[in-house]
Amino acid sequence: MSIQYRCTTLACLFVNTVSSSSTVQLGDGRKNDLTSKALAIQRAVPNNVEDEYRFASYRIFSLPKLTLLPCANVRFQSRSPLPCLEVGSVRTLGVSASSILRVGNTGPLQAVARIKHIRHFNDRGIR
Repeated sequence: MSIQYRCTTLACLFVNTVSSSSTVQLGDGRKNDLTSKALAIQRAVPNNVEDEYRFASYRIFSLPKLTLLPCANVRFQSRSPLPCLEVGSVRTLGVSASSILRVGNTGPLQAVARIKHIRHFNDRGIR
C-alpha cells in the first residue's frame, strides 16, 4: 500500500489520559503494532495461589491473534489538492488498552488488548 505523505495541522488537542500501550500520533505514519496484556486480581481476603499471577495460567493470553478474512478488491483513489490536512479541535478523555488516536494518514494497524479481571469479595453487596 502506497501512502502519500502530507503535513498535518491541528488547532487544539486535549487528551486527559493515554495508557496501556496506547498512542497519540500527529501526522502520517507507516505502521502501528500495539499490544497490551493485563491481569487484574482484586480480593477482599488474599488468596495466593501459586500460578495465579502468570499469564500462562489463563487461556485468553495464549489464544492466537484474530485475523480478518480477505475481502474483495476495492479500487480506491484519493486526491488531496491541498498539501496539508487541517483539523480544528480534538477533545478526548482517554486513549487506553492498545488503541490509537491519530490525526493523519496511516498504513497497516494491529492492536491487541487482552485483559483478565478476577474479583472476589466476601460481601455479596460489594461489586
